Amino acid sequence: MSGSHVGVVGLGAMGRALSESLIAADHAVAVWDRHADRVATTAMIGASPSVSPRQLGEQCSVVFLALPNPTAVREVLLDGETGLLAGLAENALIIDMTTGDPALADEITAAVSELRRGIRYVDAPVSGKAPRLTVLVGGRDGVLGDAEEIVRDVAASIIYTGQLGDGFATKLVHQHVKYATHLAVSEALLIAQRSGLDVGVVIEALRSSTGVEGGFDGAVEYYAGNARAIAKHAPATTIDKDLVMAQALAEAAGVPSATLEVTARFFGDAIQGEYAKRPYPEASALLAERAASTQSR
Repeated sequence: MSGSHVGVVGLGAMGRALSESLIAADHAVAVWDRHADRVATTAMIGASPSVSPRQLGEQCSVVFLALPNPTAVREVLLDGETGLLAGLAENALIIDMTTGDPALADEITAAVSELRRGIRYVDAPVSGKAPRLTVLVGGRDGVLGDAEEIVRDVAASIIYTGQLGDGFATKLVHQHVKYATHLAVSEALLIAQRSGLDVGVVIEALRSSTGVEGGFDGAVEYYAGNARAIAKHAPATTIDKDLVMAQALAEAAGVPSATLEVTARFFGDAIQGEYAKRPYPEASALLAERAASTQSR
């Protein structure tokens, strides 16, 4: 991949760390951001500044996008005068680390294909920070070609998710888990605080107990079909009993908890049927049943 620059478009926290890591790995790096001060700051550590995405594209065979949203991706790529696609040479590769959705991947791929210049676009959203990124590539092993060597210079893990758009979709699932967990923990700690508990002690208890990790493992065991691990869990009736008492604690503390309410309702429904005495992860089957019922309406 020698003979040209590696481009980075977008110099927020993620793009700046990405640029620094690429420079540290001895790549020639060209950068662009709509904020000129970010470009100037990154140029001070060895990057080549660009005045437009088009100019950056003229220098690069591999370009990373580290942009805030899909709208920014469209603006940077598709502008007929200054856009990245107007400047990219034949057979260039765009690696989009923005958090987007599968529809964005399809749209940009269609626009790239219309150019008939052999340019490729790969969705590759990330978790973490360069040079220890987890990169979720929308494609199968090999889709990055020789550029995989460059990605490995900024990543601790590369996960090939299957096909175009699957990287974006996998990142959105990750965001669901991360921030739903954040909300549940935040609500629970507020209940603890309002109940007069020592929040520091509660945090220590959560970290030392199964807590978040146990809930995650139960779901993973179910979807992985790990029957032996599932069988070791308590029945849904036990979970329902615990959640009824947790709701009473929240009510006494005067703290409404959306996550607790929906979870208690789910297990309350589960014990009305066949899942009552079965290990609680098996109640996850109700989710697919409900989804199928919704789709059939």
